[in-house]
Amino acid sequence: MTSYVTGWEEARVHPALAWLEKITKTFDTRESWSHPWSDWHTDDYTFIAPNGTVTTGGEPAVTATQDDYRRFTEFIHEPVWACVYQGDDGAWHIVAEAAVFANLPGESREKKFKDRDGKIWDAKVGGMFRFEYVSVEGAVHDGLKMRKLTCFCDTAPMAVEMLKRGLMKPEDLMK
Repeated sequence: MTSYVTGWEEARVHPALAWLEKITKTFDTRESWSHPWSDWHTDDYTFIAPNGTVTTGGEPAVTATQDDYRRFTEFIHEPVWACVYQGDDGAWHIVAEAAVFANLPGESREKKFKDRDGKIWDAKVGGMFRFEYVSVEGAVHDGLKMRKLTCFCDTAPMAVEMLKRGLMKPEDLMK
């Protein structure tokens, strides 16, 4: 199933995307950050960052996922489209595009990126995401947990804005 969407209302018609909305919104608001990582993720959860770094194993992988967003004072993922299928093992697989809007600490230049709700942000990047989640007996959230997340996005616009604000140094790009 492929779904072109103009927001979560259209995406949630599929149960796998409805669950994706829940985990995304609790991540974007950082609500899930103050709850046990195992509420949303499997013990073997794997996070693959945009730079290719792979972190596996529940808590370390969840921390790595959060670390990729920790530098933002606020952020949201705005869905664009998604392709959903269920594998032979019963796992849900989703490939999705989202616009990632973010605000950064420090002196703000003119905010120039507007989301669908009309809010203005410091930065916007397009992102592609590959999700895999599985049914887990007793799982807190609708019986599902995330097993894998792969992020594909051009982080250069964020890095440029962070350089301009003094949040990072050019040599940090080489680490």
